[in-house]
Amino acid sequence: MVAVKKVETRRRTRANGERTRQRLLSSAVSLWSEHGQLGLTVSAVAEHAGTTRRTVYHHFATQEILQEEAQRFVFEQLAELASGNTSEIPDPYGFVAGLAVDNPELVRSILLGLMRDDPNENPIFARSCAFYRDAAEKGMLCEGIPTTHAASITLAMWFAAILCVSLEQDPAKRRAQADSFAVTFETMLHKGILTTPFNVGD
Repeated sequence: MVAVKKVETRRRTRANGERTRQRLLSSAVSLWSEHGQLGLTVSAVAEHAGTTRRTVYHHFATQEILQEEAQRFVFEQLAELASGNTSEIPDPYGFVAGLAVDNPELVRSILLGLMRDDPNENPIFARSCAFYRDAAEKGMLCEGIPTTHAASITLAMWFAAILCVSLEQDPAKRRAQADSFAVTFETMLHKGILTTPFNVGD
């Protein structure tokens, strides 16, 4: 009986640790998107996640490791964004543009995979298609637009975000381009593809 309780305790501890790690990475990516790579510090992540620096260092030994893991997490976040799951993304329309301000190559390399690989096997495209199928079932997709077209147009806007941000060299101007593009993205989506404006996470 004691042994069983110890096993259950270890399982709960591992599960809690993994949830904490995911929360920290979500905070790291959000900070990166909103404030740039310089805003991705251990102190900022701890504050954003509502925890301590000690907890952050427990999961990521150095700030460099935290940034590397955040980069890997970006792909997962893009897949979540494509599926409409934006619970951990405060500005879904400006997310990609915000990341492109400081690290366009990172985002570009991920998106180029959509062009290079079989789209039927790409989780980002698959989740976007599933999102629009759900929207169509709810009567929120404009009549006559195939769900695969809607998904492709939306992901193409991610490429457009990188292009627009890259028009500027000054960091402040790049950030302003990202903020402006987020408004354009939302406007085009709601007026061109969807029949009813709604939050991406709905």
